Amino acid sequence: MKTLIAYFSWSNNTKKLVDKINEKKKYDVIRIERAIPYSDDYDICAYKEAKEEVNKKIHPAIKPLDIDFGNYDQILLFFPIWWYTFPMPIATFIESIKGYKGKVYIFANSYTNDSQYMINSMKDLRKIDQNIEFKEGLFNKSEEEHVQFIESEEI
Repeated sequence: MKTLIAYFSWSNNTKKLVDKINEKKKYDVIRIERAIPYSDDYDICAYKEAKEEVNKKIHPAIKPLDIDFGNYDQILLFFPIWWYTFPMPIATFIESIKGYKGKVYIFANSYTNDSQYMINSMKDLRKIDQNIEFKEGLFNKSEEEHVQFIESEEI
């Protein structure tokens, strides 16, 4: 099976997790980035830009991803939780892979440990594309737990 990791990371916490996992797994990796970057200032990013996108359901443009997703059997999608769900560049990413036939495993991390955020994210992703097979990965787990999960699921 051919696997791709796609991730979004503003503070690089998610990037660090992906890097550690991929030291062991060696998958292809792409970073999902907003075409116009978020502010480097946390307060502006979190309380103005990201909050407005979530509240208004704005799916911002992302940088081009020059990749043929059809070459992959599955995508491991990593992101932080922003305002109780995924960051809106993730929505844009899902729109860009409409019609994808493989599985998309969801991995999320948050400073709070409310598993409802994972449930919210899964529900919100399915609203964007009901035909993609979204699978629940892990929420707020360690790098080692991610590797064990990925290996146990034969991802």
